[in-house]
Amino acid sequence: MDAALEADIRAQLEYNRERTGPPPDAVAVPPIPHDRYRDEALFALEQDRVWRRTWLFAAHESEIAEPGAYVTFERSGAPLVVVRGDDGVVRAFYNSCRHRGAPVVRDVCGTARRLTCQYHSWSYDLGGALKAVPDARSFVDLDQGALGLVPVRCETWEGWVFVNEDPDAPALVDFLGPLCDQMIEVDGPRLRRIGTQTHRVAANWKAMVDAFLEVYHIRTVHPDNAALLYDDATVSVAMLPNGHSRLTVGVKPEMLGIMDPSPAADNPSVGQLWRETSTSFGWFPNIVAALDTGAFPLLCMWPIDSRTTELELAWFAPDWGDGDMPEEHSVRMTLFETVMAQDTSNMAAIQRSVESRGARPFQIGWHERLIHHFHRAVDLTIGTDLVPADLAVSDALDGFVEEAGA
Repeated sequence: MDAALEADIRAQLEYNRERTGPPPDAVAVPPIPHDRYRDEALFALEQDRVWRRTWLFAAHESEIAEPGAYVTFERSGAPLVVVRGDDGVVRAFYNSCRHRGAPVVRDVCGTARRLTCQYHSWSYDLGGALKAVPDARSFVDLDQGALGLVPVRCETWEGWVFVNEDPDAPALVDFLGPLCDQMIEVDGPRLRRIGTQTHRVAANWKAMVDAFLEVYHIRTVHPDNAALLYDDATVSVAMLPNGHSRLTVGVKPEMLGIMDPSPAADNPSVGQLWRETSTSFGWFPNIVAALDTGAFPLLCMWPIDSRTTELELAWFAPDWGDGDMPEEHSVRMTLFETVMAQDTSNMAAIQRSVESRGARPFQIGWHERLIHHFHRAVDLTIGTDLVPADLAVSDALDGFVEEAGA
């Protein structure tokens, strides 16, 4: 991390520990309309204009390391396949044969020399070109060169593979903006995916994202784990362009080092700030990357419907070389499940509350402003002219978004 930025974050942590009132530049955060968490028309707009037009994390290069390795991805609503070609390039295509639409791969992941439809065996190479058509003699004027798999935007940054169904979307690095510099020390290409944990939660996906954009709740929800480790009074947050964010909270001095990984499980590229804090990054629209010096999860909130979310924890760790995975990574994953159980336990009750007659707009604090920033980004991505006025969030905090070069 840039030295000046690290110094600024440390100064904010100390300042926030000592302050007795709101910072002098703080403003009242406008309320969040509660109907945003239940309105079906807004959910339909999100499906069309957020999930199908935004860069979505689909895989890590460690999952598709060899030519022919693939993973399927359906979180945007369309069936996609992400595959590494013989030339080493990672590409994405709609998982749909050009003959009659059947999938060209059916497994969640695997390795293939060709992508072959299991309906009529049309076969495509790893670059998407149609190579074989059984009984081609029965097709008049068949132009195989024009019948390749339909490509989808696919770009990679530091080992993280993203897809976007919008052909006119900005480049991935432009979308990520400051995240590219601020997360660089995690050394993404050196990571390996080590596991996945999933939770089906009866709550709107935005309520789930909200839960991981603040630490105000840890004394109440996590009294026996996170609250013992972190000093939530120190929290420092940054609203970054395109709905992204950064949240840093200091580790209590007496707890420093207690959660550090062993040398065999450590990521040597991570600097001292991350070793003395919990620093997470919000990847708009739906991921909170709880980065760490050892194993860590990407908390991915995937909407199932307007009232149901699948919380996927995609776990990564520094490459340990040959041999079995360090046992401490498994231990950390198990311990984190306890934290997640506490986080998810009251989400269904919150959803029921926002659907009741007693529901009112959410009044959040300055220290929770990343929630407002996230909701504002949803509206901007949809198009503010399309969001019903009674559901829209205010533009009052737009001036607090840090510039891309900051």
